[in-house]
Amino acid sequence: MFNLQYRQPEFCKWAFNVPRGFECLQKWETIPDETDVLITHTPPIGHGDLCCTGVRAGCVELLATVQKRVKPRYHVFGHIHEGYGISSDGNIIFINASTCDINYLPTNPPVVFDVKLPPGAVKN
Repeated sequence: MFNLQYRQPEFCKWAFNVPRGFECLQKWETIPDETDVLITHTPPIGHGDLCCTGVRAGCVELLATVQKRVKPRYHVFGHIHEGYGISSDGNIIFINASTCDINYLPTNPPVVFDVKLPPGAVKN
């Protein structure tokens, strides 16, 4: 599991923003290749990133990194509260696990999922 917190593409002049493009890509390049469960604050473009304004706030560079290099089994994120839910590209399960709705009220139920151990691995 790899957790890359406190970085997101520019969004509403909030804290911890990184300019889209090369600077975002540099942050995503720190994600190890062997990551099975990736946790980020921001979503990739096209998965759980649709704002109430109709704008997709996800990161293009994150989607490219996740689909082409990292290929985790699960990518969990939040940030866009109205994007709560689960989607897939056929290989990766994308989970927007935002507990709050657009009004910052904790109305969304938690997302619970099991991660299977690799063959031969034993849980202690």
